[in-house]
Amino acid sequence: MSKSADSSKGGKRMQAALAYEDAKEMAESKDSDVRLSLANRKDIQPEILYYLADDDNANVRQAIASNALTPKQADLLLAKDNDSQVRMELAEKIGKLAPELDRKTQRKAYDFVIKTLEILVEDQQDKVREVISEAVKELDTIPVAIVRRLACDEVDSVASPVLQSSPILTDEDLLKIIWDGVRGSRLKAISRRSNLGENITDAIVETKDHDAIATMLDNQSAQIREETLDLLVEQAPEVQAWHEPLVKRPKLSPLSLKRLAGFVAETLLENLLDRPDMDPEVSTAIGLEVRKRMEVDNVLQENIDSEDEKAIESEVEKLYKSGKLTEDLITTRLHCGDREFAIQALAKVADLPPLVARRMVLSRAAKTVVALVWKAGFSMELANIVQLRLAGIPPQQSIKADENGEAPISDKELDWQVTLYLDDAE
Repeated sequence: MSKSADSSKGGKRMQAALAYEDAKEMAESKDSDVRLSLANRKDIQPEILYYLADDDNANVRQAIASNALTPKQADLLLAKDNDSQVRMELAEKIGKLAPELDRKTQRKAYDFVIKTLEILVEDQQDKVREVISEAVKELDTIPVAIVRRLACDEVDSVASPVLQSSPILTDEDLLKIIWDGVRGSRLKAISRRSNLGENITDAIVETKDHDAIATMLDNQSAQIREETLDLLVEQAPEVQAWHEPLVKRPKLSPLSLKRLAGFVAETLLENLLDRPDMDPEVSTAIGLEVRKRMEVDNVLQENIDSEDEKAIESEVEKLYKSGKLTEDLITTRLHCGDREFAIQALAKVADLPPLVARRMVLSRAAKTVVALVWKAGFSMELANIVQLRLAGIPPQQSIKADENGEAPISDKELDWQVTLYLDDAE
């Protein structure tokens, strides 16, 4: 090729369709701006674009990578370019091309695109792989090996799109991924898939990943066995994120409905009562639970508003300073029905605002109530009494001491429970 073309000559020629010989001269220009303008044109012969794919200037190669007219052979070369932006531009273009390719009528082009994808899904830049994952997540014409590679990517933003949406992944693929230890955002992505089968939902439950299970429960198209739902309802008192999606799940057993009524928030109790599959017996049981809770709340609220509140605060303060605010005293007062004293005492010893202690009790979450007693440094024996007599938690839903008489919950989790309510109070 002649190297006589310059910037001025190139600028004039860009105003009209270029002749092949003129394009060759511009491609050999020492002026990178001329070559860049050529790379951006939409009326250039493929061989010229192929030639520019090896240009020394990264901006020129980026333009070639994004040009829809660039031959697929050049794309294959650019997939290995050492400039990440070149590969990014190529990924964006390939992502747009992939859904339009027909393997039968465009076999050669299809093969080149697939070969390019095989390189890009191994790219060291996360963003390049993200672009490809988003582009192919709903396609059923992409080789399964490419989709599996993306699904097993360790970067959440790469794996999640195909894990959630790809029609190519089979139940066997998903089970293997779950059994191999996928957790967090990637497991939640699987939990969002349409029409999840029972084997997959069982596997998700077995991971004990609370967030992923909550996402799965919220997925109304997910098929969940009745016995699996019963198991989750048994575990749900301590996992608030499950409460609402469980209440909204179809086909809950009468036993699960009754159990849910024992610990979910009042607003969710109303949703339970409104269920079309509610039978009279269960409806009556839930109504009784509502009345029971109202009685406990009214007692606590009356204490908050009573003139005795300041007197109780003063009494608690004096007992604390004298070292007489003991576990035995709180137990005795609770047995006498003095709920407000117990709340004020627990708050004082735990060094928490009374409002925080009150909210923790009214949460009726066994783990939260145990955390309050733990924060005060008292035993699980008192924690059990507080759960039953102060918070009104049914015995079958309360947390019992382990074989060593300790809370069967880590200190880290208990501290997190306290911090959660402290943050809400700020």
